[in-house]
Amino acid sequence: MRAPAPCVLTAAALAATLWSSCAPASEGRLVVMVVFDALHAGHVHHLGYERETTPHLDALAAEGVSFRNAHAPAPYTVASTASIMTGLLPQRHGLLRPFGRHARPGGVTLAEHLRGAGWQTLGASANANASTATSTDLGFDQWVDLFEGPGPEGVQRVQRGDGSFIHLVGADEWPQQLARFLDEREAGRDAFVYLHALQPHSPYAPPAEHRAPFVDPAYASSWSDEEFPGGYAEGQDRPLARANRGEIPMGEADRQHTLDLYDASLHWMDAALGAMVAGLRDRGLWERTWLVVTSDHGEAFWQHGRFGHNDHLYEEMLRVPLVVRAPQGALPQGVVADALVSPMDLFPSLVEWLRLPEVPGLDGQSLGRALREEPHRRLLLQTNGNFPFVGMTDGRGKVIVSADAQGVRTAERYDLGTDAAESANLVAGGPVPPVALTGGLGPSALVPPAAGDPWLRWPEELRGGALDALWDLRSGLHGWIAQAFAAAEPAGAVQGLAEALSPREDARGTRDVDALLSALGYGGGDGSDDGGSGGDADGEER
Repeated sequence: MRAPAPCVLTAAALAATLWSSCAPASEGRLVVMVVFDALHAGHVHHLGYERETTPHLDALAAEGVSFRNAHAPAPYTVASTASIMTGLLPQRHGLLRPFGRHARPGGVTLAEHLRGAGWQTLGASANANASTATSTDLGFDQWVDLFEGPGPEGVQRVQRGDGSFIHLVGADEWPQQLARFLDEREAGRDAFVYLHALQPHSPYAPPAEHRAPFVDPAYASSWSDEEFPGGYAEGQDRPLARANRGEIPMGEADRQHTLDLYDASLHWMDAALGAMVAGLRDRGLWERTWLVVTSDHGEAFWQHGRFGHNDHLYEEMLRVPLVVRAPQGALPQGVVADALVSPMDLFPSLVEWLRLPEVPGLDGQSLGRALREEPHRRLLLQTNGNFPFVGMTDGRGKVIVSADAQGVRTAERYDLGTDAAESANLVAGGPVPPVALTGGLGPSALVPPAAGDPWLRWPEELRGGALDALWDLRSGLHGWIAQAFAAAEPAGAVQGLAEALSPREDARGTRDVDALLSALGYGGGDGSDDGGSGGDADGEER
């Protein structure tokens, strides 16, 4: 048999990031997307973390591209995973709360689009917030809620009222699940595999071999009570929740132990990633595999007095890794890009890289552009909860707005260039009128900064409606969500909420949401943008 001719990409082809011409059609293309749950980019070694938590992810980045400034649009799984799947902001896809299989997210999903283009689609999840219960399985030929059943011996498990079991999926289950999917691939057919892992998300219960490099064996809990006579230990979530409520005085040693367990859990999942790569190599698939690794949100370790995620918009809850390794020559190798990007950009990126039919109206934009230049962009952010915070970042600065029960607005504004820890709120005094929110993050109507001007010199006066629009968006969501919770039938109410926010339905509130997002510099939603990545009148993508 004659050996295949080498695939040589011209400079123009590299810029366009085309791969399909290099893969024999008879072999089929393979895209594997792995989501580490709750992985804050600040704990990834090749992104600057001093501990060697991620040797296999680091090796993957050395073979591909990594984005150091990737931000989830929401610090919780339901909304952020739906953004990965749809390429839309949470305010646009409308899948905000996990009330059973209540609503299909607005827009076509990545899996649906791939399946429509002839791809086989296979997916599995270890997190119920990214499962059949939240419509994450839409468009998949085969989907596995891997947490169902008692699981392997020795794992934590929970028995339901009907006698059935669910279990906490360990990192070790993922190489086997990928192998099962690869065994079930149809010969010669393009295939997309989505794997949503649990680690490093709590509860942190890594095996001893992964604890050893990170966890102090002499650690002893600084507290104990009737519920936990031995104090805090690995594999326990409730003490951390109680600490957030101020019920347990977690000392510095307890906090360090929590962080150590997180790093050990990350190391465990990284080892599983290494095993998956080895499996792809053993099957002879590596040279034609796209492997994407990202996370749905980050994790806080008391940087701002809170542990975990969900409830604020600080960097530790939002910044995630995003690494793409492509077949030989399709993308640059060993590049760490600085542009502001998001996991929701993966949908339009794969459309571009795999030469699939374009999808109009996406809020995500192709990562190919971020590799060619550093586009000016703003990302809208939203927390979980009945009274969500909303915010916006352009990668250099961030605005966060919230309100108390009386409707008093509170603002935070940070210069991320000089204050990466978000320790100095530039809006003094807390509650402020809307005009004080306008510094730095304006809408299309605000004049962009002159070349070389720092973020802090953006005009302070309100010359457009962006911050009022941002506030109105928060207030509108607040009202719709409150109505949903007050309804007698929660499932039906949330269906109505999703319809109200859906860009694909001519329903109550749709035009308002689109108008507000447009005022904030986003296009999309109605499919009117040329390129479908969000933009304004002058064509500049946001």
